[in-house]
Amino acid sequence: MISKLKVLGELVYQNEGDANALGLNAELKEANIITLDFELSAQDCKYIGNDVLEYDQTKKNKILYKSAGGQTKSPFPTYNAFYNKDETKCKVNIDKSFNKFLVTIKNNTKINPTLEPILGYLTNQDNQQEVKSRIFNHLNPNKSNLFTLRINNDLIGESEFYKPIISKYLESKDEEYFVKYNTKSFGENVVCYTCGATSDKLYGFCDTFKFYSANEAAYIAGGFRKETTWKNYPVCPKCANYLRIGREKLNSHLNRYFYGNKYYLIPAPTIDRGTFYEVLRDMEEDFRDLSFKKEQESNQLLRNELEDEVFETLAKQQDQATFTFFFYTASNSEFKIIQEAEDILPSRFRRILEAKKHVEQFDDFKNLKGLYKKGEVHNLSFNFGIIKTFFPSNFNNDFLDLTTKIFKGQKISKSLILHQISDHLAKGFRNEKLYHDIEKAMIFLKFLYELNLLEQENYKMEIKMENKYEDYFQKHPEFYNADWKKAVFLTGVLAQHVMDIQYRERGAAPFRSRLNGLKLDQRVIKRLLPESIEKLEQYKSNYYRELEEVISRLLESGEPELRQQSVDEISFYFAMGMNLNKQFKSNKETEGDNNE
Repeated sequence: MISKLKVLGELVYQNEGDANALGLNAELKEANIITLDFELSAQDCKYIGNDVLEYDQTKKNKILYKSAGGQTKSPFPTYNAFYNKDETKCKVNIDKSFNKFLVTIKNNTKINPTLEPILGYLTNQDNQQEVKSRIFNHLNPNKSNLFTLRINNDLIGESEFYKPIISKYLESKDEEYFVKYNTKSFGENVVCYTCGATSDKLYGFCDTFKFYSANEAAYIAGGFRKETTWKNYPVCPKCANYLRIGREKLNSHLNRYFYGNKYYLIPAPTIDRGTFYEVLRDMEEDFRDLSFKKEQESNQLLRNELEDEVFETLAKQQDQATFTFFFYTASNSEFKIIQEAEDILPSRFRRILEAKKHVEQFDDFKNLKGLYKKGEVHNLSFNFGIIKTFFPSNFNNDFLDLTTKIFKGQKISKSLILHQISDHLAKGFRNEKLYHDIEKAMIFLKFLYELNLLEQENYKMEIKMENKYEDYFQKHPEFYNADWKKAVFLTGVLAQHVMDIQYRERGAAPFRSRLNGLKLDQRVIKRLLPESIEKLEQYKSNYYRELEEVISRLLESGEPELRQQSVDEISFYFAMGMNLNKQFKSNKETEGDNNE
């Protein structure tokens, strides 16, 4: 990942230069900027109040915001006020940031002493309380809140008072790579970890993504010396800056969300670097358009689905680049890697989109009422949000693991998938709230089968049929490749027929209680056939003698294999039959059915 980031940063530098040499926060998109306005001259210093500005990218080089977590201090006096709805905690946050703000200005006065009157004013306790109170009163609860100096109506990035401070920082900015924890760590004439070249200077604190810390003692033989950290991860000056530029490009254009997960999309050239920058530019343009579409979409479900359009952008590239999905969490100074899907070719995304298009063509997924909104009819499209249906937040690691395997074309555990689907359907069955979840489970499994990611068993099918049931089975051969599967499916169809008749006659379906909470094994399936027949005879509505005969023959043929199947798989096939029973009825039979 580090080598890819270095290559990215180098190519960006060659084509764009070092547009953010000060290392400002490129990921800041919107903020409430509270200015502390001073009039300053050789004769006088006046605090004249506050103003509130809306942040946009034109202000990045004017406010000079560099986040400073933990005990670190920014070289420039722009800090985050960290709003909290608890007033006491909010004021504590302001106090902490303001103390850092004062230290920064104190450091600035060592370079430009003409700023000392401002420092003197702000260190006065009465003045300080007034200024902090004004910051608090200007906080916006819906945005980030930054406070900064504005001198003689100029923000610090455009102020004559800060030009010498900016120049000094640019001269010494590499210090952050070898000066930390009150320690210097750099080596000489050794090989750079990133580029493999020998350099006359190597830095020891180039922790691009806070992957490691040298601030705590380590329990290793001989102890641990911060000044020799460079031996663990030596980085030369050029690579240190390429890594920073690469990270800034990620933060500004390639930092995305995927169903609740943050990830970096890291492109890397395969062979020819000549056209790689064009690929990068095309991606940035497409992602800007995608971000605009998401902002315009009010339906959260559809907004999430738009994130899958990233694959369309990647798929249209030639195989001159690979892409790495780098899922992570970040909190203050802590950075954790959750999952990494490395070196995915555009051709793989084309294959994923082909599979998606293939599974969406089936009638089972078309004209579904209430799919997105009650009363409306929509077609079901496959997206990774469907996987999230069965692997919600408490199974997020499994969700990302599945996503990675799909990206990389690796085999997936069928038993895991069916267990999650079965549990989800059973819960929905108990609450009588399935919301087309069976169709979602079907399209999910068909997608995995189409990509050849699930093991397909070889069963011997003894029963040959020519009827409407077999016509349906032939449309979905990946599902119905065994007599026992057909038997369980059709038992589900028959059971739902019973419940439809009960609902028509009684306004309720007590037969539901015989379905074992939709957790079914071979014994329950065998019991349900005679019980269904008995109920149909009781209601004098047994229109399904042909179906009952087919089920009997299939059960007899498939019983040895049925005994070996898991509750999860049996329950899934039964639920599919229940859900699709209307496909096998005449119009007369559907009159009065429960269509909820």
